[in-house]
Amino acid sequence: MMKRFLLQWFFPALLIMMPHISVARQDPATVQGKGDSVLGSVLEKDSILIGDQVWWNMTLPPGIWTEGIIETPEFPSLPFEITRGIEALSGVRLDSVFRKKNLESIRARILLTSFDSGSYQLPPVPVRLLRQDGTADTLWFKGPLLKVQTIPVDTTSFEPYGLKPQMRYPITTGEILALAGIVALVTGLVFLALYIIRRRRKNLPLFGPVRPKDPPHIAALKVLENMRRQEIWKKQKAKLYYTLLTDTIRVYLRDRWGMQAMELTSGEMIASLEQRQPEDPLLSGKIIEVLREMLSMGDLAKFAKYTPSESENEESLRQAVRFVTETARYEEEKEE
Repeated sequence: MMKRFLLQWFFPALLIMMPHISVARQDPATVQGKGDSVLGSVLEKDSILIGDQVWWNMTLPPGIWTEGIIETPEFPSLPFEITRGIEALSGVRLDSVFRKKNLESIRARILLTSFDSGSYQLPPVPVRLLRQDGTADTLWFKGPLLKVQTIPVDTTSFEPYGLKPQMRYPITTGEILALAGIVALVTGLVFLALYIIRRRRKNLPLFGPVRPKDPPHIAALKVLENMRRQEIWKKQKAKLYYTLLTDTIRVYLRDRWGMQAMELTSGEMIASLEQRQPEDPLLSGKIIEVLREMLSMGDLAKFAKYTPSESENEESLRQAVRFVTETARYEEEKEE
């Protein structure tokens, strides 16, 4: 009943009579009788543009809220015109203000807006304190002055004053140098990536001079000599031994005559050498037969699960060394 009375009769009548009440001309802290006080209130900003919003803040005195219940006026509907030209977009909200985890004060707030320019004196707002003994005190918060401004419009162009076109700054030398540096850096990184890819594809070192490649017979003899020192056939690894032996000969055939020996069978390699026999005097029938015997033994060990004896393994190695030695082209090595 008390809230309905304040909203329907007392609060609107007070707003109308406020200019004639002498209380409005007294100091905000002056006590108006027993239990009634007039307190000051502030706006977040004292002037706004049409359509802007601003909070109206009212702070309750320290400690006063600990003795009872706080009652604030309620608006029947939102937005509510609290005075001519000023609308409340929210009810009276109570917020607790803490400092270092201690309750410092309680603040009442109202969100305001206006769509008419001018200066508006906000009306006072009552806040009731209901104490435990049944008595009640009323705190009156004096309304501040709110100025609502509009944007001046040019009547000839109907555009607001004060609008400036977007500023364009000239490009400085530093910006040009920075852009050129970025372009140069990106270009350098692209060329470096292409260089690394090409060197890797050719199996070349990234930096430094390229080491001269050994002639085919030198490269093959180095591998065969290393196999002789390791004596792989004595470690019960006949298949691995003959795989390395025949692959070494395949690489030699590829580098020596240019044939795709890695993709050919033993019979196809012998047939290819016999076709080259009229053009190469080093390819005698006898040396081709030596290679045929070594490849045949390798096929038995790799595919037929045949286990050659130690003497056969050593003989296969000697045959490979003999084939490479007798077919090597030493004259081209001297020219290089």
